[in-house]
Amino acid sequence: MFKKLKKFNFKFKFKLPYQKDILIFDNQGSEEILKYIIEEKYEYYIYDTKEINIYLNIYFLFIFFKNILDKEIKASFIKKLYIIYIKSEIELINPKLIITYNDDNAIYHYIIPFLDNIKCMALQNGLRERFIRNRIKHQINHDYLYCFGENDIVKNRLDSWTSRQIVPIGSLRAGIAKSKFSNIQKLYDICILSEYEPRDKNSLDNHHWNDYWITLTEIMSQIQKNTDFNIIVARNGHGGNKEINYLRTMFNQSTSYTNPDKEFDSYKAILQSKLTIGFCSTLLAEAISLNSRVLQLNTSNSNLYFDFDEIFIHHYENNSNLIDKIRQLLDMSYDDYHSKINDFIPYYMNIDNQNLPQDYIKNQLTKMLTETQRC
Repeated sequence: MFKKLKKFNFKFKFKLPYQKDILIFDNQGSEEILKYIIEEKYEYYIYDTKEINIYLNIYFLFIFFKNILDKEIKASFIKKLYIIYIKSEIELINPKLIITYNDDNAIYHYIIPFLDNIKCMALQNGLRERFIRNRIKHQINHDYLYCFGENDIVKNRLDSWTSRQIVPIGSLRAGIAKSKFSNIQKLYDICILSEYEPRDKNSLDNHHWNDYWITLTEIMSQIQKNTDFNIIVARNGHGGNKEINYLRTMFNQSTSYTNPDKEFDSYKAILQSKLTIGFCSTLLAEAISLNSRVLQLNTSNSNLYFDFDEIFIHHYENNSNLIDKIRQLLDMSYDDYHSKINDFIPYYMNIDNQNLPQDYIKNQLTKMLTETQRC
């Protein structure tokens, strides 16, 4: 228990939080929500899940102890106190609506069943493939979930992940990229998606999937030496300089790299590339809707990591077969490629170009707030 407490930043406060229209649950993705959805139209509060505010205030203690008497909260003693503390803090903020870009956050799912008369919107931020789902030990109970596509609805149903309402609208970040980069030219043959983690291969940790991505980079390094493919690597920024140092040992000097500190630079690289290659990055799924051919290089002999239709997957056997597959995709016109994958696009990444995810969510948020005010 004490190890878990070390993850939190404790702050002592005498003043109670101000009441706000919207509570953004967790810092993750809050910048996108503020910039592209809320747009300073409403008063908001960002609830940082890595921060615990200790209120030295009599009224807060009254609310807290009143909530302790709530017999509906079934949990271990420590977890119950934690849930009650968050519930008490949210009651003081008194938001009309909660929105999060951290759709599988355990704290969020612990708390929302006990929030009366507050609508909660969750935006899917990443792939929820089997290896991710196996690591989620808490029950998923959504209020309103805005997911990538029908694929996620089917998987959620199979895993008994519940939602009052679930709507497939695609990826928020992919939608923003579509609005930012229009009529962009193809500059590269291949965009390789970095899934770097600052760890050694075969480490005994919960990032075992990263071993398969390391194998992917070893294979693509060999491919690059034997071809003239123009390559850009979309960096994820994990590990700081360790990532770029690793990549430079794998790929030659002609390789280009995105800047992880530059907003949506990886999305721009995908749009600038004829083919996107990766292992299990969310960007691989988003690339399906970003006018790029997509290839999952499966080095795992498993569907735990990217359980999409076989049209998007290459099961690695040898370099020669892989080169043939890459050349086949690059030589195919995009119209021909699009005709082959057209039926799969809305199933995996259901972006409506006439009503992009950020616009759809913005309208839903306004509608919910208006309905709440009427009540």
